[in-house]
Amino acid sequence: MKKIVLLTLSFVLAFTAHSQTWESIDTPVNSNLILFDIDFPSGQSDIGYTGGSSSTFNGEGTILKTEDAGLTWTVVYENTDSGTGVTALHFFNSSLGIAGTASGDLLFTSNGGTSWAPFDPDPNNDQGEIRALEFNNDLVGVMITAWEGVYYTQDAGFTWTQASENYVGGQDITYASNSNLFACGNDQKIFSSTDGGDTWTENFQGPNGAMMWVNLGISFFDDQNGLVTSEDGQYFHTTDGGANWSVGSIPDQFGLMRGVHFDSADDIHVCATPGAVYKTTDGGQMWSLDSPLDVDPSYYEIIFAADGTGYVCGSGSTGGTILRKATVVDNIAEFERQPLSVFPVPCQNKLTVSLPLDAATALTVEVRNLHGQIVTSQTESRTFDNASGQLSVNVQSLAQGLYTITLTSNNTLYTAQFVKE
Repeated sequence: MKKIVLLTLSFVLAFTAHSQTWESIDTPVNSNLILFDIDFPSGQSDIGYTGGSSSTFNGEGTILKTEDAGLTWTVVYENTDSGTGVTALHFFNSSLGIAGTASGDLLFTSNGGTSWAPFDPDPNNDQGEIRALEFNNDLVGVMITAWEGVYYTQDAGFTWTQASENYVGGQDITYASNSNLFACGNDQKIFSSTDGGDTWTENFQGPNGAMMWVNLGISFFDDQNGLVTSEDGQYFHTTDGGANWSVGSIPDQFGLMRGVHFDSADDIHVCATPGAVYKTTDGGQMWSLDSPLDVDPSYYEIIFAADGTGYVCGSGSTGGTILRKATVVDNIAEFERQPLSVFPVPCQNKLTVSLPLDAATALTVEVRNLHGQIVTSQTESRTFDNASGQLSVNVQSLAQGLYTITLTSNNTLYTAQFVKE
């Protein structure tokens, strides 16, 4: 007979708790550096890369790497030739990555940045600066270039095809679904593609397009919810897949806004110039300053790693700027951390947790999203079968988004991420 054990769980449904401040992280570079892009390969939070240039135009290239979750960084690529400045990054995993440069070349590494191999994705044209790289999976991706517009790849970036119906002047690009993409750029225009990036049509133009304002950043949480950032705090928000765009403005923001990150459909971070990070938790109705305002640097990109730790990269006269915002879990030093197995991912109503073999009967389970606000907390009785070692967690009431589940037992913290549909 299988033994059934009754557990009383302290089951706290909470948002992922970040520390209260963004901290500036030193880099090993002592000269001027503009860090244009930053990337932590999915599924882990220790190894990350950031790349940049000594100047905004025709600068020298640098790529930095961290192996301790952004606490320290080392130089893994340097080039003193003009035009080698690194303008975009994407890593498929901790070892395999691709970088775009100011001259239009691509750099490949397969050994975690120890060596880099350059090649020209379009030898027949001078495509200019590679402004953005975005991949939908390990094979399919797109990039925007300054002079030749959009290119797409189906073999992890080894060959590229120029879009057959193209446009020039794009600044950023993103996937809304497997085949639907959106891009933004000059004259406050937003473009869309429904065939994986081969053909593009104008989707929307902001009210200051005639004044030659520029849309700088774009991100979609899913196929319905997207945000495009522009100048002087202005942004455009869609909740219906680009059928309609509402015009909004972040109060007291008077510079350029580039980086955008969705935590959920309602929770969004934006980074800007002069250096500031803003956030909203209600889909853009109200915005608050999430970092101290620093008038010296420009912030170019904002991301969150798998464990919820946030990163911002930007300019700086001594080695660029890297900001880090750690999670509460990151600060629990007394706990050993181990991976946790959960399924299905994505899930809708119920998440099943495979309990570790050494888990004690006293378990604390927490579900968090990428903010610090508690949604609900409750204490419930749960049963699990010792033979299967599985626990069911009800997540039906959670909004769509990315969450972290943690299970604490015997001074060990087990963690996993899941997506709620």
